Amino acid sequence: MPGIACKLFASMPTKNITNLDFVSGAAPPAAPPPPPSTVRLHIQGHQLFDHTGSAVRLTGFNWPLEHVHPGDGKLMLRKLRGANVARIIGVLWDNSDSPTDCYTDTAPYFKETCYGPLDAAVKAATEAGVWVVLTARCAFAAGQAYASDPMANVFHNSTLRNMLYVAWEHVAAHYASWDYIAAYEVLAEPRDKNVNASVVKEFYKGACAVVQSADPNTPCMVGPAPYYKIWHFTSDILLPENPNVIYTFDYFIPPDWCFGASTMPTYPGTYTCAEMVGGEPWTDLLCPHGSAATVNFTAEWNAQNFARFAAPILKTAPVFVNQWSVVHGVPASNGRYTFMSDVARSLQHMGIGWAWWVWRGGGDGWAHGSSEFVYQWTNGTIEYDDAAFAAVAPYV
Repeated sequence: MPGIACKLFASMPTKNITNLDFVSGAAPPAAPPPPPSTVRLHIQGHQLFDHTGSAVRLTGFNWPLEHVHPGDGKLMLRKLRGANVARIIGVLWDNSDSPTDCYTDTAPYFKETCYGPLDAAVKAATEAGVWVVLTARCAFAAGQAYASDPMANVFHNSTLRNMLYVAWEHVAAHYASWDYIAAYEVLAEPRDKNVNASVVKEFYKGACAVVQSADPNTPCMVGPAPYYKIWHFTSDILLPENPNVIYTFDYFIPPDWCFGASTMPTYPGTYTCAEMVGGEPWTDLLCPHGSAATVNFTAEWNAQNFARFAAPILKTAPVFVNQWSVVHGVPASNGRYTFMSDVARSLQHMGIGWAWWVWRGGGDGWAHGSSEFVYQWTNGTIEYDDAAFAAVAPYV
């Protein structure tokens, strides 16, 4: 009998299939293989798992765009074995008046020119197998001017909010096919100190929905207002209808110690409760014996903070400290590296991931207020804070 002419695909040549093919049991041509799946993290309860099924605790550094260099991912892995995440502060949207700001009033409300440096930073991490938390820093949209212009932020201005949603959907679609995107951090540090937690939560619900409409398998990352304070890290931020969320907070605690103020010179030490928690309005919440009561600043005090505020969230979801540090202005003799080890140990014990602020800096000398592990001098010389690497290395 004559053969049957057919094409499996329009682009393929015609093949004559005869009865002999059927009689002999010859298999039809194999279908093309499916495209490889994108490498992503998966959430089960409070734990993260990678594409191989291995548990992952994210530990690493913050990478501001202006200090990212090619090869930083490989360098990070070489200098701190076990580090695996870069929090890239790269979606700079309504963040400043700089020409580098990615805001534009033309849909999709994100400047295409921003992808150049952002792609380069993401590649520097992901090509080394380093996970990326892609972070939106939107100072004004997040409420920087809340007191003088409360309608200029996403919590009160629905037009601006929807523009940011569209921009985020555009960005998430761009990176949906890129491996090793750990999370989209949709609004770093909400800054409006007057906004109700329920309003922030509604913003997060919408923002997570839009990024996950473009990239469904990638977790969303959210944290409390204002400024990601651990003192507000409560169930108020939980999005129970969305199981694909990582919850985050900052830990610049105590602030005077972390930023090198003379009022808190040493660790361990003994200070007033007001100094420990950052003064008003936190003393009413955190100083039951009064703001002048003395408190021992020790490893146990830090561990108690994590147990009180982070442990309840950890019962149902993963937790990540997106920034913590103590500046170079605090010398080793005053306990800088002891503090770093103690905090890193406590976070490891609880299974909480972290990103140190910051990975790399540069200029003409280590500044009092700097905290980078890698310093690039203006002459191109690279110097490392080896004592800092040693302090956290056992706990990554």
